[in-house]
Amino acid sequence: MNFSSAPFLFLLQAAFWLWLIRSTYARQQLTKSQALSIMFWLFMLIAWGFVTSVLSINGTYNSSEFLNLLPGFWLPLVPIVITSGLYASCSTFKDALTHIVAKTPLQTFILIQTLRIAAAGSLYKASQGLMPVDFVLLVGIPDLLYAISALVIANTIRLKSISPLFLGYRNLIGIAIIVATAPLVMQLGLPGPLYIIEKIPDSQVLLKFPMILAPTLVVLFFIIINAIAANHLLRNRL
Repeated sequence: MNFSSAPFLFLLQAAFWLWLIRSTYARQQLTKSQALSIMFWLFMLIAWGFVTSVLSINGTYNSSEFLNLLPGFWLPLVPIVITSGLYASCSTFKDALTHIVAKTPLQTFILIQTLRIAAAGSLYKASQGLMPVDFVLLVGIPDLLYAISALVIANTIRLKSISPLFLGYRNLIGIAIIVATAPLVMQLGLPGPLYIIEKIPDSQVLLKFPMILAPTLVVLFFIIINAIAANHLLRNRL
């Protein structure tokens, strides 16, 4: 089992939201039911993290039957389906996210994205033959550059005003960096009907525990944060 920072990143992401809930609730800017709705959301994501880990460990993700289902295209979408489903069906959860983002300094949501600098680890793994080079080049490096830019912008925002519109579009870029390339590149490197990038190691290493938590949970959590921030910034500034 290769080392992966994915479990630690998810713990930090969960801690980030727990801190947001606690601080917003303490300022009486969040009701108890709204706070509980966010807690329920986090519980569902944690539960999915447990399920995807078990499926990886017991070999389900390596079976030919599963790989023939083109999982690269849909498996990473589970956290997004959970979040969007809850957002669309539960007004309390929707209001809770709105209040949290509105009452939290923009810099906070920029700084959490700096954790994506962990993508630097994928560059090292690729150099050691432990990660698919194509995936790292097309997904890992852009993600790393996005994290570095977050550090720069977080520091700049202290010194001068940055347009909320700019920050909104920047969050959309954070989504596009992953959505536009990761599913396709991942799928093309998986055995099955679309197995085109037949290099060793291939994308199957992404389905092994604990690495599986990156494409099925952690990376998507960053995208969800991007989407929440972009929705608030663009809806209120356009």
